[in-house]
Amino acid sequence: MQPISLSRAFAIESHGRAIDACQDIEELRAAAKNLLQAWQLQASFSEDFAAQLLGMKARTF
Repeated sequence: MQPISLSRAFAIESHGRAIDACQDIEELRAAAKNLLQAWQLQASFSEDFAAQLLGMKARTF
């Protein structure tokens, strides 16, 4: 696995500090759900792109 870039590490640290400072559980829940959705969207894009590179049809569920 490739090491994470400095700019991505900075973004992770910055957002992590914002999460740590948050006192509102509903705000944290909303942020967690948004992150989960973004993660799955990124995973889907990555799968589709890899399939295109390999000349394969992307999986559909």
